[in-house]
Amino acid sequence: MKKTILLIIAVIYFFSLSAGAKPITLEKIRLGKLSNKLRITFDFNSRFDYSFSSAEGENKLVITFPNAAAGSKIETYTAFNTNLVNYAELEREDSGLRATISFEDKVPYKIVQLISPDRLVVDFDREYTNISSSGNVIDGLERLEVVNVTKNGKIYSHILKIDLSKVDIAPALAKKKKPSVLESFISILNPWKGSDTAKSFYRARVSAIAEDEGAVAAVNGSFFSYSGRPLGTLLIDKEMVSSPIYGRTAFLISDDQKAYIDNITLDCYFLTINQVCYKITGINQSRDNNSIILYTPLWGKKTGTATNGIELIVSKGIVKEIKAGNSNIPQDGYVISFIGTESQFVSDNIKVGEPLDLKINIVPFATSPNGVTHIVSGGPRLVKQGSIYVSKHEERFKADVGSARAARTAIGITRDGSILIAAVDGRPRKKKLRNDNSSLGMTLEELAGLMRKLGAYDAMNLDGGSSSTMWAKDKLLNIPVTGYEAGVSNAIVLRPKI
Repeated sequence: MKKTILLIIAVIYFFSLSAGAKPITLEKIRLGKLSNKLRITFDFNSRFDYSFSSAEGENKLVITFPNAAAGSKIETYTAFNTNLVNYAELEREDSGLRATISFEDKVPYKIVQLISPDRLVVDFDREYTNISSSGNVIDGLERLEVVNVTKNGKIYSHILKIDLSKVDIAPALAKKKKPSVLESFISILNPWKGSDTAKSFYRARVSAIAEDEGAVAAVNGSFFSYSGRPLGTLLIDKEMVSSPIYGRTAFLISDDQKAYIDNITLDCYFLTINQVCYKITGINQSRDNNSIILYTPLWGKKTGTATNGIELIVSKGIVKEIKAGNSNIPQDGYVISFIGTESQFVSDNIKVGEPLDLKINIVPFATSPNGVTHIVSGGPRLVKQGSIYVSKHEERFKADVGSARAARTAIGITRDGSILIAAVDGRPRKKKLRNDNSSLGMTLEELAGLMRKLGAYDAMNLDGGSSSTMWAKDKLLNIPVTGYEAGVSNAIVLRPKI
């Protein structure tokens, strides 16, 4: 009898509590903008339960609040004017409430339930990186897409990951553009206008260079002057195109198809028959005071120099002629052009008919490749032995390269010898091409961080800005800042190994 009375009292007490309990009510949805995150808060009037899931194939977070109701002032749809989170939408269900939060990309988030007061907090990181694969261009050549989200906006990067056992990589020069029918007709009507047959170097779109070389993919290469002349070391199939500037960082492919990143200098000289040594100060570049420049057939048909110097025309290792300037460059040889004090003594030490012994030694600062087949100069270095190391001051880069955000191109090497090439979209130069989703570009320091995150053990910067271009299989992968492909002096091309 006593147990029965106690049971009745307990039941009465339970129902009295239930009758007096407050219903669970969602009273407010708030957005907070913190320095490193966006915070969405669901404020309740009392303790609540919840569960959550991600909508498959969509960037949506679904949170269910069983036995909860929406307060009278709650909107069923709340828009958030941010570049990360789009909106929160409430739906009433038989068992309670269902909240759906829509967000951009794959933004990381964290959910925490708090008390006093009762609330659910969803924190979305304001800065994060998403890396996704877009599949293979060919076997051994994978495409990756990277989205960096910052407090100021987004940065889009396009990556090629290269297996050197399956893919060949090499620099290639832009070739002379074939004249159109209209250009040919104009040249016939204006024969006095002259031609550019003596022009040294050219500029062409990366896609055009790739197609000329039979490549499946390509990216812009070294820095260059307005005329198209490469600036810094460029070696193609063991033929020296241009010489180093300030010992800047370069990308090398050795004779045994291994990749290196190192600073480069040249030990370049020639010996006369009497073993007099002359130090060559530059290759395929304009002459300045007190210089000795080597001109090869890659420079053009003529040296284009003034007559205030002395030039040795060398064919098959023999001095064929000595003259003042603007010499023809033999296809089976080269021209050595002197100006300044050294030119006064050339006739005393060198005679027509004598042999010359030309030496061009490539000297990497820290690596020891087994012969060198290709070199592409760039700089500055970005990653050195796994650590960020931006050498923009040591390599004497000006502010237009070293500072601020810009479109960028970079190349790196992983510890297992794979190659990584990145093209970073910059801010479009024309206002009409810009929108809230336009890429911001990167600083060199941010570029170094990206290359290390991708796995680069060593990495370096290449030419950027309007030159930054990545192309694969008839498709432009990046968005150039000009809105179109700009002409470049040279490109790094990728082909399947035969």
